[in-house]
Amino acid sequence: MNTASLRVLLIDLGNTRIKWAWLSGDGTEPECAGAARTGDGLSDLPFLDSEKQVTGAVACNVAGIELGGILAGLVRERLAVELVFVQAQASACGVTAAYANPLNLGADRWAALIGAHALGPADYCIVDAGSTVTMDLLLADGRHLGGYIAPGREMSLAAMAKGTAELASRLRDHAGRPGDLAPATDSAEAMEKGTLAAQLGMIRSGMERLASKGEGAPILLLTGGGADALVATGELPEARLAPDLVLRGLAALALELRVRPE
Repeated sequence: MNTASLRVLLIDLGNTRIKWAWLSGDGTEPECAGAARTGDGLSDLPFLDSEKQVTGAVACNVAGIELGGILAGLVRERLAVELVFVQAQASACGVTAAYANPLNLGADRWAALIGAHALGPADYCIVDAGSTVTMDLLLADGRHLGGYIAPGREMSLAAMAKGTAELASRLRDHAGRPGDLAPATDSAEAMEKGTLAAQLGMIRSGMERLASKGEGAPILLLTGGGADALVATGELPEARLAPDLVLRGLAALALELRVRPE
């Protein structure tokens, strides 16, 4: 059998988006990636109609047990393979989790840590700006120092507007996201910029802490739907966008789990 024609499916099932890629039989990195809104349904996802033989499937799921079960059933029915859901563990792929109970560490954060380590040895500050903003600190030797979780943009704005009719009304009339952090001149813009400033402050604090623990200058990796807004402020010139970080981690885990052919 020609292993170059065999592929392992990699899936990042998030609360708002599902992303996927393929790991080919003769490769080590994900390729041919795609994305869709989770709320648009799962049965019409393009990867379910793969014309090439699929030898395995690996996923991380933070969208809940129900959606995970539906996706696993579709993969089983349409691709004739079992979907393996990854969970954080004490160590894998050269990364050691800081959590006393690794199962409390989100699967997406775990995969992102492994994806960062797979980029090469360095101290990494990994920020995923999604529904929540998570930040994890990883030393070059693979030791996870732990991390932080804060509300994302929508969650922060909703919390401020809840029970405050005036602020809710101003947010409804507000269009667009701020491109800088100059002091705002209306309440809706002030809430937007305050949310961004809080996220940036957390990132700066994490970078400083990592620099004090590591050997060299830490590398800031940004992923998630809110990453572009953080970069657009101009406050993070050292940031590297890494939209496929979780998929890279899943590729490394697939290799270690021997999901793909030898």
